[in-house]
Amino acid sequence: MMIRLLSVLILLGIFSAGCSEDESATSPTGPLFPESQVFEKLSDYRLFEGSLADLQPAEGVLPYDLNSPLFTDHASKLRFVYVPKGNFVSYDTTDVLSFPKGTILVKNFYYTLESGEDFIIETRLLLHQNNGWNLEVYEWNDEQTEAYRNIIGNTKTLSFVANGQSYTVDYVIPNKNQCKNCHARGNDEKPIGPVVQNLNKNYSYSDGVENQLTKWIEAGILEQPNHKEIPTWADYTDESKSLNDRARVYLEVNCAHCHQRNGSAYNSGLFLNYYNTDSLSLGFNKTPVAAGAGSGGLDYVIVKGNADASILHFRMNSTKTEVMMPELGRTLIDEEGVALIREWINSLE
Repeated sequence: MMIRLLSVLILLGIFSAGCSEDESATSPTGPLFPESQVFEKLSDYRLFEGSLADLQPAEGVLPYDLNSPLFTDHASKLRFVYVPKGNFVSYDTTDVLSFPKGTILVKNFYYTLESGEDFIIETRLLLHQNNGWNLEVYEWNDEQTEAYRNIIGNTKTLSFVANGQSYTVDYVIPNKNQCKNCHARGNDEKPIGPVVQNLNKNYSYSDGVENQLTKWIEAGILEQPNHKEIPTWADYTDESKSLNDRARVYLEVNCAHCHQRNGSAYNSGLFLNYYNTDSLSLGFNKTPVAAGAGSGGLDYVIVKGNADASILHFRMNSTKTEVMMPELGRTLIDEEGVALIREWINSLE
């Protein structure tokens, strides 16, 4: 299995879909989209061709990546999108892109084991069905031959290598309600990753390197913008970019899916969106809504120039259940992320 080399081997399919006589929209060789029900096996969606574990996308399934991804215990990820033919996404830089019904967003989580083999642990699907977005998790078997629907979650202990270091993690496969917690937008659930600014990057396709947004436009799934200036977010690991931009992007992708005005943590009054300019709701000299272990006895979310006195830094730098933030999606400390936010807070005047 050569997951890490997959991005340079992917063939871009022609987007096509029709409607069958049952509840599914399908194409002759492409994905099978369930309009209301779900499948119990990942293979039943026909998203991938050949050996399932190779994650070779089927016709009409397009790979993509993000400038700055969410930290998930050092897991590597491979993302794909399927949009049925005749539908497109409206160009929008103010929010997550609005995908049409029939869309499938796919995120595969995998680790490189100490043996050198890649092991896929779960695949998450976001299905835009008749009643809105449906979030489904599929857990891979140890043989890497199939992934099965899992609504109750699971924990798997894995030893792996990342960034040249060895780790052991009790990886948490989320249950369905935990997925909803992060993806909540008011009374609905929506995608959180595909934002124009985070998609605006080059990708190595089989026919050469091309900007992802350009490829989406050429494939007929993204509306052509009416101007040439397309914003982009930095890769927060790229030290050539400004410290402020890197820190704000990190908080956006790791925290703001909950910490925004219509997110699940809206009642905290802490809004960590990249474009938020209100200093108080960004956490500067902001007291926490509820005191307790999560505050560590500290007074303010962010104290300019003093990371050690800042609740934000304290909670990021913990693995205690009652303290750590984010509270879902990790069991390890993101040491690089903590160092970035620490440097940023200490630089503030």
